[in-house]
Amino acid sequence: MGNSDTGSVLNEAGLDLVLLSNFVHQVVNPLNGVAGTLDNLAEGVVKEEFRREQRLRAARAQLEQCITLMRNLAFLAQGFRKLSDDERRKTVLPQVIIESAMFYQEDGKGKGIDIVLLNPEVQNRVTGHPELIRQVLMNIFDNSIKYSQKNSRVEIEQRIQRRTSMALITVRSTSQVPVSQNDINKLTELGFRGDNARKIVASGTGLGLYICRRILEDVHSGSLHIQLAPQNVIEITIKLPAGEAARRESRRG
Repeated sequence: MGNSDTGSVLNEAGLDLVLLSNFVHQVVNPLNGVAGTLDNLAEGVVKEEFRREQRLRAARAQLEQCITLMRNLAFLAQGFRKLSDDERRKTVLPQVIIESAMFYQEDGKGKGIDIVLLNPEVQNRVTGHPELIRQVLMNIFDNSIKYSQKNSRVEIEQRIQRRTSMALITVRSTSQVPVSQNDINKLTELGFRGDNARKIVASGTGLGLYICRRILEDVHSGSLHIQLAPQNVIEITIKLPAGEAARRESRRG
């Protein structure tokens, strides 16, 4: 059985062989890179201290890619359910955004891509599952670094919508290759990879944005919106309920 949009092929057990093959490829490649880096460091091939530190940071980023992929597979395998009351915790938005972005800063630096939170001083909060919110952000930042135009910026804004109390996190990036509106509409489907993604990175799992959507919709009763803006800018907006605006300090006159 096949799927023309995602290219999936299911065996008798219902296992998507294309997805599995792509997943293995995406994990093995960075692990090979880490192994090569460790060999070079152990054998003294890289002598300058700043280059050794550079290689270690790059290896750390590669390992984080693998961890993200494994988490995505785990979320897919265990299914998605609403949060229980004891799983809900206050999460400071700028903190979770910065923590998620830090894993991709090194990889982005090599491509001249900066991840920038425009309003880090605004301490808005949301009630939810911090680890799952972090996973959503990491998936989005991972995609942004992979597919964004070199020497560009990934810009993030966070705010609380007064009328609905929804927490909104908007991530804007400039695609290296133009994206069609048809592909934008399918980006959160399981296993789907757009034409632009395949031109930049030959293989991928098509899991990241699908996992994001399921975590937001099924677990948090939130939503994920992706739209195309002028000049190949892709705008991704995360919406989470139970947002709390930062308290304004009263001025003493």
